[in-house]
Amino acid sequence: MIDRDPPYVQITEHFKQEITAGRLKAGDRLPAGKQIAQQFGVSLATAAKAGSSLQALGLVTTLPGSGTVVAAATPRQLSATGGPLIIQLASRGPTRPGDQARVLDAATTHPPQRVAAELGVQPSSEVICRRLATMRDGATVALLTSWLPAALAESAPDLLRDVPLDGEAAGYRPAWGEDWISARPPSMDETRTFGIKRGSPVIVVHSRRFDASDSVLEYAELTARADARVAYRYQYTGNDT
Repeated sequence: MIDRDPPYVQITEHFKQEITAGRLKAGDRLPAGKQIAQQFGVSLATAAKAGSSLQALGLVTTLPGSGTVVAAATPRQLSATGGPLIIQLASRGPTRPGDQARVLDAATTHPPQRVAAELGVQPSSEVICRRLATMRDGATVALLTSWLPAALAESAPDLLRDVPLDGEAAGYRPAWGEDWISARPPSMDETRTFGIKRGSPVIVVHSRRFDASDSVLEYAELTARADARVAYRYQYTGNDT
């Protein structure tokens, strides 16, 4: 979570992580709105908004007489697969013809606390961090920062090279992922990088990639100007039964 996200977004992310990590399972009841408001120090309206957000994500459902409970997982064969096309994740570069990718950093570092929580590691752990800029018509339109477990450096040493990678990096084998989008005011560095005014918002596309055993392989944040087009492409797989 980004600290500047609205409170309802932070609450939504908290429960989403609890569900994703299996600490809250299908059928488990979520706290009532009043309890959530007290726990997070927010209004009842904010707590209700977080509940609506979780419902919109398909993570919870409301049952008469039971309140809000964790929804059963959607079978993967019925899910859409895809991702943001403005730029791909750590192992690839931009996809729009004419765009250019420039790797700003590729090194091991200690992750910020919010990133450590997304990766499921301690803030004191070392992780791989890659920062990549997408250039369009001579201007920076997007910045992508990807964090990956340091253990991947053995199987995918190319992740530590400060050059755009051609195709999938060896040893980087995501099985599935999730993306969510938020908006926030830009930092001072972002106003200079994107050439925007201090009050102009930026789009942040958050992405997590998991391996076949549901361990997090990558957490990434793509930050783009509000007027950038973040397009998604989906491929649907049907149910033959």
